[in-house]
Amino acid sequence: MSAETMESDARRAMSPLTVSADGRRLMTIEGEPFFYLADTAWTLPQRLKWDDALYYLNTRSRQGFTAIQVVALDPERDVDMRDPSGNSALIEGDVTKPNEAYFQYLDRLLQAAEDMGLYVLLLPVWGQLVVGESWGGSTFPKTVNELNAYGFGQWIGKRYRDRPNIIWCLGGDRQPIHKGIDYRPVWRRLAEGLVKGVTDENCRWNEPHPAWRNLLITYHTCFEMETNEFSTMSYWSDDEAWISLILLQSGHGLLTANYRQVRAEYERSNSKPVLDAEPAYERMPMNWPQLFPLHGDWIVRKRAYWSLLAGAFGHTYGHASVWCMVSEKERNDILSSSWFEALTHPGAEQMKILRDFVESLSFDRWVPAQSILAHDAACGDVCLDQHRQAVVDRDGEFAVVYFTDGGSERLNLADLNAADLFGIWFNPRTADVTEVFNIHRHPQENAFEAPTRGDEQDWLLVIATGKDRLRRLSMRRTWATPLQSDAMTMIWAE
Repeated sequence: MSAETMESDARRAMSPLTVSADGRRLMTIEGEPFFYLADTAWTLPQRLKWDDALYYLNTRSRQGFTAIQVVALDPERDVDMRDPSGNSALIEGDVTKPNEAYFQYLDRLLQAAEDMGLYVLLLPVWGQLVVGESWGGSTFPKTVNELNAYGFGQWIGKRYRDRPNIIWCLGGDRQPIHKGIDYRPVWRRLAEGLVKGVTDENCRWNEPHPAWRNLLITYHTCFEMETNEFSTMSYWSDDEAWISLILLQSGHGLLTANYRQVRAEYERSNSKPVLDAEPAYERMPMNWPQLFPLHGDWIVRKRAYWSLLAGAFGHTYGHASVWCMVSEKERNDILSSSWFEALTHPGAEQMKILRDFVESLSFDRWVPAQSILAHDAACGDVCLDQHRQAVVDRDGEFAVVYFTDGGSERLNLADLNAADLFGIWFNPRTADVTEVFNIHRHPQENAFEAPTRGDEQDWLLVIATGKDRLRRLSMRRTWATPLQSDAMTMIWAE
């Protein structure tokens, strides 16, 4: 097979994404369901040289990730925003003077991601460049403002208008109203510039226009400690015609119940797909400023299954050493692993188990169904580690319940359309499954007991009207498809 044929096959595998008719999910423009499973790689263009970047992308692709989250202009690790060859992203720090050498490297990375079947949530600029302040309290010139945002948005939108794997995202770890200053006019101008660059249409931020549907665009917020707000829609309204997706940052605190915010956004009258795009990172400090202990893989699974069963269209994983690409020499007591070592930490490996699980159970058919739980009314949102989250199939063919700490639960199975049902316990840590067992539906509630209980003993109960659907859960995928192998061969040969 020639390199040209391999490149053609790889590009045919990527299809632009759009919002489903019901406003709940993403799908390809051909109408195929799409499960968004992303890794947080904010600093990839600045931190990883080419061969390392290829290794990173190929690893995440083989682990089942379908997307990565990347920033074009990110000053958090380097205020000069240099690529691994030392090229600054901007000439003289001026956003009206993007450095072609820097963006050619970003071009290559986006192409490599496309060749490996990965979508890219791309932030044109990080929030620090708009508000002029880092999280450490250092202040900087406000590089992006209301006067130059449109021009940069148009420039970068036009540059990547033909890439099928781009999802656009504004913001970058900041609320649009920051310390009492309203930066929404800046972000609106950036959005208007993007749609002009991508579609050649002149669109106003508050005027519905068909062109807005031709690019997926959202806003990445922060977890605001003062108010506990952490949604795209915390400071935006439905007047913003450009917003097509809702992102959450449930953040790194130990006690955030992300399922509450997912549910609130899912039930909006003007429905938009919702996603927890920055939950607790694996090996991230869970206390500030004490720092220790660090998050393990249990909270990674909790935030993932809670949000997915509450109505999210996908999920984002993160690792404390990967988002900033910690090198071997930069390791310390907190960031004790390099990015390379962290790629295969338990939480990351368990994301491919998660993808196997949701795709084996027709994820696009899930409907949140807390009403089947007896426990929900009694426990509410107080006892997080005993929380249960449930969905049912839209046609009543199956139900899924996430038992955060194992244990027992009573369920009302009236939403399932068969008198005799079958069940299985699925281990989200290992993908092991129990034997299928018979369930005779009780007129009121059925009692269920997980195989284990306690901290880190989470389980998924699957109840179905037939055994075939349950048998699919024992199937494993390697994610080493011929497309990915061919694409890697082609890229390395450059």
